[in-house]
Amino acid sequence: MLKEALLSPYSKQWEKAINSEFNQLVKAKVFEWVECLPNDKKAVGSHIVFKEKLDGHGNHLKFKAQIVAQGFSQVPGLDFTEIFLSVAKFMTLQIFLALTAFLDLEFHQVDVVGAYLQGDLDEEIYMKVPNRLAEKYGNGQKFWRLKKALYELKQAGRQWKKHLHQVMTKLGFTRAMADDCLYVLWEHNKIVLMVLIYVDDMAIAGKGIPGVVLFKQNLLKDFKITDLGELKFILGILVT
Repeated sequence: MLKEALLSPYSKQWEKAINSEFNQLVKAKVFEWVECLPNDKKAVGSHIVFKEKLDGHGNHLKFKAQIVAQGFSQVPGLDFTEIFLSVAKFMTLQIFLALTAFLDLEFHQVDVVGAYLQGDLDEEIYMKVPNRLAEKYGNGQKFWRLKKALYELKQAGRQWKKHLHQVMTKLGFTRAMADDCLYVLWEHNKIVLMVLIYVDDMAIAGKGIPGVVLFKQNLLKDFKITDLGELKFILGILVT
């Protein structure tokens, strides 16, 4: 909850996280302020979600605030059609880890900053702005018309996944048939790179550091990423 976060010992970190999230939305041109709604439109609600990112030993890595839509109030057929997420199967992760060890691959991880903000919306959607942001930045305006997908919108995962697939295909990767969150780069029928997607996290396994570094550089042409270096912790699993 917003009130609890701002009264906690980490209030400064949470306040900074909220401002950072808002500025990120502005930079990504996710919304435009509107004073009132069209007569035939209703606005979905919104709230701010707080997340602490920890390493494998429980130490704070990052304080993250997300401005999210209350997608449960969207109307099927009007506000959205198809929905799905980029979440790898746990069995795929197990095989991925086993292959990485067996082939002695380099193992790295990156986080895509604002992943769900990458996809353009096909629908016309309005959202009520969280009070704290409306008071601080709205100049009397209390609604956003969303231009791009926002977290917890029903179609947000779908829009991100579509955009990500376009980028990975452009880079020469093939999507696995058994799990569409696994991408493989082949060369002469041998694996050069494997990338496993879990929402906005990517586990990268490659034959050598140069190939892994080149992939990260190529990602930067389309996304802002946080390079987490060698992978040590993924989905509750400590990797050594």
